[in-house]
Amino acid sequence: MSEAARIKVATYNVGDYSGRDNATAGSEESKKLFRKVFTDIGADLWALQEDVDLFNKETGETAFDAIYSTALPNYKKFFTWKYNGKAFLSRFELEDVRMVKYKNDEYQHPWYLCGTITVEGKEITIISLHLDWAHKHKRSKQLKQLLDFARTQEYCIIMGDFNPEDYIDFKRLSNTLYYKEEFGRFESLGFTGANAGKFGTFDTIRADGFVRPCPFDNILVSPNIRMVAAGSLAEPWMNDHAPVWAELEIN
Repeated sequence: MSEAARIKVATYNVGDYSGRDNATAGSEESKKLFRKVFTDIGADLWALQEDVDLFNKETGETAFDAIYSTALPNYKKFFTWKYNGKAFLSRFELEDVRMVKYKNDEYQHPWYLCGTITVEGKEITIISLHLDWAHKHKRSKQLKQLLDFARTQEYCIIMGDFNPEDYIDFKRLSNTLYYKEEFGRFESLGFTGANAGKFGTFDTIRADGFVRPCPFDNILVSPNIRMVAAGSLAEPWMNDHAPVWAELEIN
């Protein structure tokens, strides 16, 4: 029997490429700090959630040129409007990358990014998402559509910002976080999660004023992918989200 292929994946809501202190959006300090995150984690595949279309809107410098190209060569993104960009960054060729729109409602984040990579002859479906934070019932509809699709894929990796908050129509009802219930919907189908499961719970919100723990960001893999390790990289300069990574064996 051949050995399973082993890869490292990560998800990161990069926001507007800014941070605390001197890490302002578009600055050389911000560029240096973000590059270090990608180098330190060393993932083969990233799912990215991007708030702005350019790293530096004054010079027109893209995030790929400023940050990502120092880590990996293959990058594809879709962007519709502010706070709604999603992308993949990969050492594998990215194939069939497309925007998939959610149905049957109006959403703050109305689509997810889907594509495929091939690892040692196995075609793997990859998803980068940013679920609705402003309405928990709408988010539940998004989760159902994701589950209905993911369960039909032989190999599937779902990564992104799950926003498990208690809001309806932009109004916070409580400080409750629904990550156990929402991640549990995937786990009931045999998916393994990197965050808030057997590998621990990682606080991925770096802003002040949030109830801890804050497992907003996660990586979920289908039953025939074995997750062997997982973690998060949270730095003091971060002002929004921290990335989550996972080491996987593709059986």
